[in-house]
Amino acid sequence: MSPLEVARSASEDARSICLREYGSAPDINIYGDPDFTFPYVPAHLHLMVFELVKNSLRAVQEQFMDLDKIAPPVRIIVADGLEDVTIKACHCSKPLDEQVDELGTSNVATMAGYGYGIPISRLYARYFGGDLQIISMEGY
Repeated sequence: MSPLEVARSASEDARSICLREYGSAPDINIYGDPDFTFPYVPAHLHLMVFELVKNSLRAVQEQFMDLDKIAPPVRIIVADGLEDVTIKACHCSKPLDEQVDELGTSNVATMAGYGYGIPISRLYARYFGGDLQIISMEGY
């Protein structure tokens, strides 16, 4: 299974939801070795990447939708190591909790669900010997 292809598919799905909900969506740039493959359950990886990308798109879109600036792209990096595979979703925006404080609850879009996506994705990753971490990096 190619994690790059799964990341492309999951990103397209997440972006289409963002387009439907907001009328626009940030671009998504995906980086990695197209020939790299590893054994994993494609549907599980798709769900995990989809949830990460959907959260990134929401964070960027909600920060930039009322501004005249163009939203920066979300970047997905698929990196293969000697013993592991890392899939990283990067976006530049304020943390969502700060955005909600500024926007109030009336502007919360339906792209935000019940809060199960990331925890279930983390469980999938851990069940198969991996992990899913959400890390905010100031100034990144």
